[in-house]
Amino acid sequence: MGISISIGISPRESLADWTRFCGEAERRGVDEMWLIDSQLAMKDVYTGLALAATSTSSMRLGTGVTNIITRHPTVTANSIAAVAELSGGRALLGVGAGDSAVYALGEKPSKISEMRDALTYFTDSLSGGRGTYQDREYALAQQVPRTPVYVAVAQQRMCRLAGELADGAILMGPAQPDLLARQIAWVEEGIAAAGRDRSDVEICFITTLSMREDRRAAIADVRSWASAQARLQADVTDLAPSLRPFADEIARAKADYDYSEHLSTRAGHQGTVTEDLAATLAVAGTEAEVVPRVRGLLDTGVDKLVFPLMGSHRLERLDQLVSTLEPLTTQHA
Repeated sequence: MGISISIGISPRESLADWTRFCGEAERRGVDEMWLIDSQLAMKDVYTGLALAATSTSSMRLGTGVTNIITRHPTVTANSIAAVAELSGGRALLGVGAGDSAVYALGEKPSKISEMRDALTYFTDSLSGGRGTYQDREYALAQQVPRTPVYVAVAQQRMCRLAGELADGAILMGPAQPDLLARQIAWVEEGIAAAGRDRSDVEICFITTLSMREDRRAAIADVRSWASAQARLQADVTDLAPSLRPFADEIARAKADYDYSEHLSTRAGHQGTVTEDLAATLAVAGTEAEVVPRVRGLLDTGVDKLVFPLMGSHRLERLDQLVSTLEPLTTQHA
């Protein structure tokens, strides 16, 4: 298991600086990078991936994640095909029902049936063949290196869909082993229903991490991520027991969320999340707190952990992440 990160290109960051960062990230041990697609909060995902492709040689590069609403699936397939060509086949397509990019336009996430249709199209077209979407067949203009398709999921039906159709599932949710194990089981139900093997689907879990001697400073690092997770939990019909004491706080997180500041460490809405809730949703604290929590997540049977890298001083944060995770992931492998 290598080091996998999720990141966005800040509007304040030049594309030249972004290009240099990508090269440094690979040199410092990052094996896989997922770039956020949120058009009103961050710079363009495909420009960013193209620059990453030309400044790295081995790191896998994916959309983390895109959707089928802000771009037609044929446009997305064409864009990721270009990244696959530039990178020599290192591209990944991460797609979801839609979050900040969609809500910011006043739209709603895609339905399960719409996601099923799109996933079938992506799988076929990005395997070098023709793909059908909304009962119409399309062929890309160029040959495409085999490009794996991952789906961001949280709830039962989407988890099962990923198990049925995708090359990978990116699980979203609180960093609690019992909840993660339940999501993994849902993906495995989809795998079994489709007659596939467990090894056919890579199951990832995305959560942010901050380890410091000062526990409060560590929690401050993850508060923006936690506010986004709290907002998503507001739509869950039956909150997990560990989250029920925070029900009112979770509802406020959704009401106060500003999509133009999605995952920004400067976002005003992160103040709606208390330290206790942030520490429940994310992985943060002292070494004595963080290491057992990471081990607990790995012990669920997840194949990979993906860590968002947010805020300033990212290379320093990355070095800490690598030094923290390498011993744990080596033991897990």
